[in-house]
Amino acid sequence: MKQARAAEFVEENLKTIFAYALSRVQDKNDAEDLTSDIVLNILQSADKLRNENAFYGYVWGIAANTYRKFIRKRSRFSFEEIDDNTPDMLDLAEELLKREEVLKLRREIALLSKEYRECTIAYYYDGLSCAEVSKKLGISLEMVKYYLFKTRKILKEGISMEREFGEKSFNPAPFEFVTIFSGRFNPEYRSLFSRKLPGQILVSAYYTPMTVRELAIELGVASVYLEDEIKVLEKYNIISKTSAGKYQTNIVIFTEDFRNEFYKKAEGIAASALAEILRSVKDKLEQIRKLNGICGKLTDERLLWSVLWLIMRLGNGIFESKHCELQKRDTLYDSATGTNYGTTDNETEGEFGCHSFVGYSGIDERYYASYADFAVLPKRNRYGENIDCIKEKLYKTLSEEIDPEFMILTEEEEKRLIEILSPEASMMSELYNRLFLLACRIMLAHAPKSVGEQTERIMFQTLFFRTVGFIGGCAVKSGAIAVPDFDGAAALYIRENTKAAGASADQGVMK
Repeated sequence: MKQARAAEFVEENLKTIFAYALSRVQDKNDAEDLTSDIVLNILQSADKLRNENAFYGYVWGIAANTYRKFIRKRSRFSFEEIDDNTPDMLDLAEELLKREEVLKLRREIALLSKEYRECTIAYYYDGLSCAEVSKKLGISLEMVKYYLFKTRKILKEGISMEREFGEKSFNPAPFEFVTIFSGRFNPEYRSLFSRKLPGQILVSAYYTPMTVRELAIELGVASVYLEDEIKVLEKYNIISKTSAGKYQTNIVIFTEDFRNEFYKKAEGIAASALAEILRSVKDKLEQIRKLNGICGKLTDERLLWSVLWLIMRLGNGIFESKHCELQKRDTLYDSATGTNYGTTDNETEGEFGCHSFVGYSGIDERYYASYADFAVLPKRNRYGENIDCIKEKLYKTLSEEIDPEFMILTEEEEKRLIEILSPEASMMSELYNRLFLLACRIMLAHAPKSVGEQTERIMFQTLFFRTVGFIGGCAVKSGAIAVPDFDGAAALYIRENTKAAGASADQGVMK
């Protein structure tokens, strides 16, 4: 046996060794001396062990012999006699060894896949014969015998191993499960987004296919509990079983490495394009002010922030209309359709994050708001932080009790504004196209081949959602627009409500 293993045993069991010593000699100082002697003898005798499977019995045998020598040595200087009723520590060592073997056996049974585990429990725990197991499980007698034979080999190998659960067993990886969906609510499907275990399965089996047993070791969860989770993930085609009997994640995951590379390579592209777009908008501010009296009273800064969000929506619409073949979404369940993906990064924080954005957010029956709360904006300039006073300010503005803080448009005025901004919307569409091509190229280098065919479609369908905050941040970096020095929501405009305005209200992002 190598010294390394003996040293590892001592490090892991030092408290146990001391407790054993204290139970023998009771005096703390003597126990410390005995502990030192036991540790020294274990380390010195490590290379003498020939059978690795007898390791634990061997080291506790050393502890027992060291105790005997310690007592004999001390008796030379004391009249204290050894109690005839002192238990033989070899027996204790054997008992400890048996107990540890039982725990290991239970551990290995917990890691068995369903077929092996059910056969083992029925035969050894329930006491059924092979024929009875065959009848109970509905499999052939030959398969029962095969599973039991194979299980003995698996358990024997497993018990002799020093297993270490993966880090995710105590420190789950950051992961968020997202779906862009429309359709009927499904409680089972929705629950996948609120529990940690499904996400950890997907992260673990993303790059490398894994068996249930391998997942159980990585996550520190018994196979019997993982099987139910995997069954549901399979049902919704979020994970797939390979020809080798392993499972691999069947959705694209946006990792932190992907995000960092994308931001690094896209920042210059976006900042340059947005500087040009916003310069063009500035040349049209007087034209925009003529839409109505409210727009006429807004500062350049307020107009620019309101218009930026509108141009983003218009540009994305043009971009998407040019890629009809990529717009098809998966059938998630029944009549529900959508796009699934995962993310291991935080999309809301940082200079390129976004706390929320909505194309249509009803204020009341007469008006709705369209806004983006870019993370680059301070809290005082986010709609979500000011929502309680928006309605009050809306009607005070309309009654001319206060000066306007945001654009308020009729349907006709919005149409005229869209016409005015048509060239800038086309420029924004071209920016989205460049970001899309870059994102596809980077993701193909980061994602496993198993999801390669999904990459282009997923990049297309998630591009707008995942770059709202990025474009807001890059707009500020371009120097063409500044972080507001006013209070109140910035990237916001309000429009009179119509039935058509609410047409897309049944769609959303589920996390």
